[in-house]
Amino acid sequence: MSGKKVFAVFAVAALLCVSLAGIAPAEEKAFIYNLRVEPRTIDPVLNNAVDGSTVIYNVFEGLVRIGFDDRPEPGYAKSWDVKDDGMTWVFHLRDDMKWSDGKPMTAEHFRYGFMRLLRADVGSPYSHYGFFIKNAQKFYEGKAKEEEVGLKAIDDKTLEIRMEYKWPLILDSLAYHIFYPARPDVVEKDPRGWTTKPETIICNGPFVLTDWQHNSEMTIVKNPHYWDAANVKIDKVRLVMIADDNTSLAAFKSGKIDYFKNVPPAMTPQLIAAGEAKVAPTLGTAFVCFNLTRKPWDDPRVRKAFSLAIDREAMVTKVTQGGQKPAVGFIPDVIPGGSKDKDFRAESPKYLPVRADVAEAKKLLAEAGYPDGKGFPKVTYTYNTSVINKGVAEALQAMWKQNLGVAVELMNQEWKVFIDTRIQKNYDLARHAYLVDFFDAGSLFELFLTGVHENVIGLVNPDYDAFVKNAMSSDDPAKRAENFRKAEEILMKDSIIAPIYFYATPYMVKPNVKGLYISPRNWDFFRGVEIVK
Repeated sequence: MSGKKVFAVFAVAALLCVSLAGIAPAEEKAFIYNLRVEPRTIDPVLNNAVDGSTVIYNVFEGLVRIGFDDRPEPGYAKSWDVKDDGMTWVFHLRDDMKWSDGKPMTAEHFRYGFMRLLRADVGSPYSHYGFFIKNAQKFYEGKAKEEEVGLKAIDDKTLEIRMEYKWPLILDSLAYHIFYPARPDVVEKDPRGWTTKPETIICNGPFVLTDWQHNSEMTIVKNPHYWDAANVKIDKVRLVMIADDNTSLAAFKSGKIDYFKNVPPAMTPQLIAAGEAKVAPTLGTAFVCFNLTRKPWDDPRVRKAFSLAIDREAMVTKVTQGGQKPAVGFIPDVIPGGSKDKDFRAESPKYLPVRADVAEAKKLLAEAGYPDGKGFPKVTYTYNTSVINKGVAEALQAMWKQNLGVAVELMNQEWKVFIDTRIQKNYDLARHAYLVDFFDAGSLFELFLTGVHENVIGLVNPDYDAFVKNAMSSDDPAKRAENFRKAEEILMKDSIIAPIYFYATPYMVKPNVKGLYISPRNWDFFRGVEIVK
């Protein structure tokens, strides 16, 4: 994407970068992280990938932020009031708020940022996440005017949100980057490109982007205008992009990076055993998605055969080897259920065997007209490039060949291309994985609602939609859990998808790095990082 480059704007931005970076002190406190790949975007309302989120959460911030206990805490809102039995929320913003260029930040900037999420022409993949706001969905669908949306900047320091329905996770949601502020004068000069260059991005987080060498490295430096700058202990973070796992490990060992997550799978067990690598709990599920708009994936017997042919236990013990668990359903452990004593997974059935059920898989495939795989059409499993994804893909290929007699071709694609391939539904089977955006099962179930941008499998199921929406609009934990269980039952009994494993994230970090917070959502927060001697 390209943006307009006016000399005056460039000059001011260049001066801004100099003032922010300053003259490097004799012992500059720098932290080096392997981001691994080039983010497709770091626009808060357009990003839908972990790499982009990592950058966004460190250069922007919302009304609330995620604390180091993974709970929402005051961010740019110092406090809030709840009125009308939970149907109106009033947020009181901090005094002397400033953007990274020193200009004042106001409640109107938050309202404007929220409206970007809700504008259909902006094209956010997560617009539906804002539908708890009064008339937000109607506005998105062109059935309501902007002034009818339940957002009002009462004054420069007060934002009011009126609700469409009670939403128990409102604070958790508002910590998500899609609800970040934006400045009209910045965005409207280049609506698609304002976050693509250091000289045009204006942000409000702990750090600010000062350098971006595409497909190589990004640099973010401490933002002196951040409200909590006194507690940011490092001067800058270098985000390098080393895609190869073995190269990442070598760079870590030689002292060129301080922290990385793409630990080579083959070496992960021994690195963990030696105490060199650690495992961060991660709330997410890796799964195979079937393109329901293509044959033969419109036949549930075929889908179920492919799912049952997967040996999930072997996948986590012999392939991924990083603390992952076999997926027996769609929702991973720890996600809240209907009671305080058990999580959703503990309250729900185990839909999938951890070892392959070869006999049942063969039977189903034969019933679908493909005994021992005979006559099965040519199909391809598509995945994005990485060592672990390649290992999983090759293991799936071998399992489907051995257990079903079906030869599946493999295709790997660069990340940005792969995202578009799935969105365009230009695939047969594909790798998918999703980490929760907020601490709730709905964060995963919303993926497959009819018409949602992220619904890459093409599911259209009114019953599923109703169960998910009923759950999302209820503030009763038991009712929410019951509707979510019914939604999961639809996914699992018809094998709409084929879950493989529940996530865990192996990582390596230098022992002199303190204060790094790795959220179970797989977000990295650098604002607390300290480099000690």
